[in-house]
Amino acid sequence: MARQSTATKKTQTVKKQTTKKVSKVIQKKVPKKVVKKVLPKKVVPAKKKVVPKKTQKQTVTKTAPVKKVVTKKAKVVPAKKQVSKKQNVKEQKDDKKKVLKPVTPKADATPKVPAKYAAYTLDQYQAYQKAIKEWSAKTNQQIKDNLRKNLQSMTGNKDELLNKIADGIVLGSIPRCPHCFGGRPKFNQATGTYFCVGYRDDTDFKFCNKAIANLDRTPWQL
Repeated sequence: MARQSTATKKTQTVKKQTTKKVSKVIQKKVPKKVVKKVLPKKVVPAKKKVVPKKTQKQTVTKTAPVKKVVTKKAKVVPAKKQVSKKQNVKEQKDDKKKVLKPVTPKADATPKVPAKYAAYTLDQYQAYQKAIKEWSAKTNQQIKDNLRKNLQSMTGNKDELLNKIADGIVLGSIPRCPHCFGGRPKFNQATGTYFCVGYRDDTDFKFCNKAIANLDRTPWQL
């Protein structure tokens, strides 16, 4: 028994020594673990989702328009106001101040002969205008040739020549003056009278200066 106890003690001491050696070797070889402090993560609060509110459509029910029934009112005739004498005087003065604009008469549709050509009838005036239009396209020499043919004066510009030839076509050629027997009287288209100035005899001019009421004209030769 004593031997067994000593043997067990030896084995226990051997075990203790081996465990110490092993622990020392392990402590030398195995480094100490560095334990890092783990900080707690910041918890970010989740954004709240904004859910748009659904607008509820308002259902509007149209109602039929109600016709208004208007009762006809009886016409009330206002009583006549008594006007004083002063008011009457004022109204009369106001009427005098008002100036009425003259009413212009409407133009007649029927053509009329201008006052400048009052000696012509309407038909003669229209024939006169027609002759001026026809001969205005021709030259001065052609007009003078026709005036010479009818023994008329050939002096003046083209407007004066056209006036002479158109007057001659309408009324005829003007004869010599019955007073001086040499001059060719001029016709006044407004009054219908004639006036003779006179005529030139070679180098001298003989004056007549006579008014003639009427002359017998001869037909115009074209």
